[in-house]
Amino acid sequence: MKLVPFVIGVLALAAPAASEPLRAPVAARAVVDLTHEMHDAMAFWPGGVPFRMQLLVDYDKGYRLHKFEMGENTGTHVDAPSHFIRGQTPIDRIPLADLVVPAVVIDAKDKAAGDADYRLSAADVAAWEAANGRIAAGTLVILNTGWHARFARPKDYVNADDKAVMHFPGYGADAARLLVERGVVGIGIDTLSLDHGPSQDFATHKIMLAAGKYQIENMANLDALPARGATVIVGVLPVREGTQAQARVLALLP
Repeated sequence: MKLVPFVIGVLALAAPAASEPLRAPVAARAVVDLTHEMHDAMAFWPGGVPFRMQLLVDYDKGYRLHKFEMGENTGTHVDAPSHFIRGQTPIDRIPLADLVVPAVVIDAKDKAAGDADYRLSAADVAAWEAANGRIAAGTLVILNTGWHARFARPKDYVNADDKAVMHFPGYGADAARLLVERGVVGIGIDTLSLDHGPSQDFATHKIMLAAGKYQIENMANLDALPARGATVIVGVLPVREGTQAQARVLALLP
C-alpha cells in the first residue's frame, strides 16, 4: 500500500449540470486505497458469482482486450438502499454529495480477535464518541475489525465452520439504529457483510437500507485511517437501477 501526495486543484471550467455541492471543503496530504484488487482467486460470498477474467484479444492483434464477469456483490462494493428495500434508491441514484464525505473509523480489532462473531453495539459507539466526539450527520462510519488482513486467504476470510456457517464480525442492530439517528450517509466494513457471519435475519441491512443509507463491504487497508479527519471518495459504478455495484474507494488523509 502506498501513501501518495494528493493535491486538489480547481479547473477553470463551467460546472456540469449534474454537479452537487460538497458537504464540506476538502484538503488532503495523502490518499489511501480502501479497495481490494480483483482477481480470479479472490474471496466471494459462498454461492455467489466469483470474479473471472478471460483474455479475448492479445497483442498479436495489435492490442489486448479482456472480458470479466462477477456478481455485483463480489469484491469491494456498495449496497444501495434498493438492495433489500423495494422502491428505495438504486445504486445510480445515490447523491454525489453522499459519495465524497467525512469518515470516522471505529477500531474493533481487539474485540473481533477474541470473538469472530463480534457485533458492534450501541454502547461501543457511545464509548467511541466519548473518546472522539459525537458522530456528525453526513458522515460515513467505517468499522475496522482487522478482517481485511485475511482477504488474501479466502478460506480464513469466509471462515465457515463444518456446518457451512460463516463466522466474521459485523454491526449489531442497536448500533445500526443509533447510527441512523445520527444521520450518517452510510456504513462500511472490512468483511463480507455488514451483518455478522452467522446472521440469518440481516437486521443491520434492513435497518440501514430502509433508512436510505448505503453500505460498503470488503474494504481494505483500514489501519491506515485515523479515527476521524479523513475524507472518503466512493467511486461506485452507476449501474442503472442496480442494487449493488463495485467501487474504487479512496480515503484522503488530512
